[in-house]
Amino acid sequence: MQKLIIYSTLLTLFGCQNLGNSSSSVSSSKGCSEKPSISLRENDVQEISLNEKIITKSGQANASKAIGYKFQGESGQKLSYSTEADICIWLFAPDNEIITTRDLQKTGKYILQVSAPQGSKSFDLQMSLGIPQVAASSNSSSSSTTPSTISPTNESPNNRNQLEANVEPTSNSNIKPIYDITQEQALELVQKWYEAKPRIFGPPYDTNLVSGLTTGSLYDNLMSSEGPIAWLQKYDSYYTYNESKITNIIEFSNNAKKPYIRVKVYEDLYLNTSKGVDEENSGHYQNEFVYFFEKEENETWKISGYQKIS
Repeated sequence: MQKLIIYSTLLTLFGCQNLGNSSSSVSSSKGCSEKPSISLRENDVQEISLNEKIITKSGQANASKAIGYKFQGESGQKLSYSTEADICIWLFAPDNEIITTRDLQKTGKYILQVSAPQGSKSFDLQMSLGIPQVAASSNSSSSSTTPSTISPTNESPNNRNQLEANVEPTSNSNIKPIYDITQEQALELVQKWYEAKPRIFGPPYDTNLVSGLTTGSLYDNLMSSEGPIAWLQKYDSYYTYNESKITNIIEFSNNAKKPYIRVKVYEDLYLNTSKGVDEENSGHYQNEFVYFFEKEENETWKISGYQKIS
């Protein structure tokens, strides 16, 4: 059987990591080599379909035999995976190079290779893949890429560590807030955003709601001729939301470089196209988001960007 020969840099996962913790720096683990010591055989590779829904694959990892999961990825998408088992995982790009980031840079077939550092270990591996962001600078007028209504903006942190790096300590109750926005105001803005999404990302594609709720790079992205609203209209598509609700407030700060609120959100949404419902980009999700706020000249607070954490 023809073997997939694969080289380059290490990507390992050992022990438990949080799904969606998409850091570009991946910690190595004791017992996992810089590259697989065994080749992955074609008949040991299972092709899977990944989207924002979390799927779980179970198996028996072995030090002498590799298991592979192949999936289609697009440039700009973000891969998330986690396991509580002590196994080694390498991620291979379409050019068969091992990559050290979960931010996909190329479009094509990716492979997650799984093995055990020694002996044999049972595992449950959770995986998901975010919808690619529609870039405002895209010069392709015929792109058929599905837009993301939950895309991170340039100002948003790429991971938890970067988020904390941009935040001033808030545990001292004697610290005077830098900004006058309150947690109640921030929460109300985010709630209004979720209430408005059916009319923004579906008929009548209300840009007045975009103007009333957003500012900065989020506003620019939504109003762009290459943005998600324009994409939906161009391809006769729209989102419907059976349910959208904030289930938990995790963190709030008005002492950061930009005020933000971190919330857990449940959504049941469907992408409707001219060919019917896009099942891969539809369904119910529970994720965490950080929303950032800016005050405009008229002293009105608006959402300037947001980042999906998990």
